[in-house]
Order: sequence, then C-alpha cells, then structure tokens
Amino acid sequence: MPLSENDKLARIRANSFTWLRTDWLLRMESVCGGAQAVLGRSARELSAEGGISEETAAQFLRESASCDPEGELKKSSSAGARIIFLGEPGYPEALSEIPDPPVLLYVQGNADFSKPAAALVGTRLPTAYGRRVAARLARDLAGCGLAIASGLARGIDSVVHEAALEAGGVTWAVIGTGLGRCYPSENRELARDIAAKGGLVISEYPFDRGPMRHHFPRRNRIIAGLSQATAVIEAPVTSGALITAKLALEQGREVLAVPGPVDVPQSEGPNMLIKEGAGVLRAASDLLDALPSKYMFGLARDAASPAQGLRPAPPSAPLGEDEKAALALVDAGGITLDGMVERLGWPVPRAAAALFELETKTIITCLVGVYSRKL
Repeated sequence: MPLSENDKLARIRANSFTWLRTDWLLRMESVCGGAQAVLGRSARELSAEGGISEETAAQFLRESASCDPEGELKKSSSAGARIIFLGEPGYPEALSEIPDPPVLLYVQGNADFSKPAAALVGTRLPTAYGRRVAARLARDLAGCGLAIASGLARGIDSVVHEAALEAGGVTWAVIGTGLGRCYPSENRELARDIAAKGGLVISEYPFDRGPMRHHFPRRNRIIAGLSQATAVIEAPVTSGALITAKLALEQGREVLAVPGPVDVPQSEGPNMLIKEGAGVLRAASDLLDALPSKYMFGLARDAASPAQGLRPAPPSAPLGEDEKAALALVDAGGITLDGMVERLGWPVPRAAAALFELETKTIITCLVGVYSRKL
C-alpha cells in the first residue's frame, strides 16, 4: 500500500536516527500502524514494544524530532535530487530484496534502476596492476550494458567510476555521507560528473550528514544489494571491500575476485576469497557468465564474440615489450606461468601481468595452467 505523505515525512524523521535499523523500524510500523504512529509513541512504549532500551528509544525520538523533513525535501530538490521510499515505485527492486534495505534513498542523477549492475570494489591503495585491471573491467562491463556500482572512495572505487564514464557507461556511487557532503572531498567533481552523465549518486543518510565511521560498512550493504554480482579487485583481508563481499554472499549474490601475486598485501583478500570458493575474475566474460540468465537479456554482445559479450582490443593494438616477450614464448608451443618465470628470469608479478594483459586482449587463452594462442 502506498505511503501517505505524513508517513513519508515521518520516515524522513525516523531515518535521521544515527543507529537506525530498517528491520526494526518496519516491524514497529507494522505494530503501530505506520511511521507517523511510531513517532507518536513514548520512549517507554517503544522500549516495551520494540525490544530496545528506554534510553535508546528516547534518543531515537529526540533525533527524529530534531529533523526537518520538509527541509530535507527542499535541500534535495535544490540539488537536483529526490527521495525515494522503500515500497514505492522507483525504489530499486534488487535492493528491496535484501534483509535490511534502506527505508529511503536520496538519489541524485538518473534514477533508473532497470539495468543489471555489477559492484567493483577494492582497496584505497591499489597497485598499478590493480588500477589497470579495475579500469579494464569497468570499461568492458559498462560497454556491455551493466551499471557499475562502487563507493566513491579513493583508489579502486574512483578508478572504476572514472573508467565507466570514459566508456560512455552508467555508474552508481553509493556514499557514506549525505548528498550535501562529499567524502573524500577531492571526489566532488567526480560525483558531479556521475550525476550529470546518466549515473547516480546515492545515499541513505540525511542531506547534510557528515562522514561517521559506522556509515561505511552500512553503505556497503547497499552497494552489494544493488548489484547482481560483486567483484573484489584488490583488498587486504581487513578491507571494507571484504565486508561488501561478505554482505553480497549473505544476500545470495554472486561474488568474484581478481587473483593477484601472493607476495602483495593488496592481493591477500581476493586470493583468500578465491580459496574459499569465490569465482575467479580474469576478464569481463567471467562476471557475465556468473550472472543469472534473466539479467542477460539486453546486454550488448560483440558480433565477433557473442558468447562472451566482450569488446576485444583491435588486432593492431600495440603490445608492450613485456607482452611481446611473453607472446613469443607462448607462440613457441605454449607455456605455464612458472615456465615463463624460469625462461625469462622475471619475478612472478611481472610475468603474471604480461600474461594477464595478453589474455584480456583476447590474444591468448589458458587451459589447465598452460597459455596458448587464442584460435
């Protein structure tokens, strides 16, 4: 049943509570008869009916009462944004299916959630390898018609947002502040570009809310919930990207990870995920193959490679010196990564990077660990 205007305003008030849980609020709305009725209860009643302490209930009522919902609507409108409510038309269907969906979203940009989405996340301190892989994946997946979701943080998040825009695709930035604040501040222009070029900046927090430590793990459930698959590119085992992957698994979504050198800290998280059963992500086709079939309709397909949906590099694309050396060994009869390391005297990361570049350019393929020229 559609929300009344009073219940919408009450939800905006309730959403201002610092420690709000959607499941708790929805249960209380069911018990009391709507969000407005919840705010009309006393702290003692909310404590008794909601299973929370009276002190927490009192804080919830104080923070809700201090919120100006009409002001939130006005600020959002002035910024070219709007508020969409759980259960109302326009709220993303995929997000509504998770256990703890936001009761509302502040959205700035083109609020079209009809595209299937892939979350690409990772460390704020990526290696050159991580940046290169992240940009390639984002460009290829955006070119196939997927929305690229990430968190507008430094590092991998920024790389994938920028690469998706460069490819002319759609990207969704889920932030851990209100729309009126940008964190980190250096990504303010990137956020504007995302909203102006067909994408979205998304928040569940009041318009002027600044960054708070607990906001960022909470926003990660939205990144995963909007997406049919989540991919971790580079991340230490303590990274927030691993939290996003864990939440995606709990939501029943696909999780993939980009393998990396075993002696690089940024590869520890993805390698651990792969060991625990996550899909191996070497190219965009791996993620496309992981999507449920119902999301494949309408995605772009390259005429030369309809099964993979990739946009291969032109045959004339120049190769770097390392790639040429690696390709010469492959053409000599196929070779393993260990064999290349031994023959060329390279460290493993250098050899793996050269092979990865050749593979993502669809020049070579790998079968049971042996690299050979792609037919």
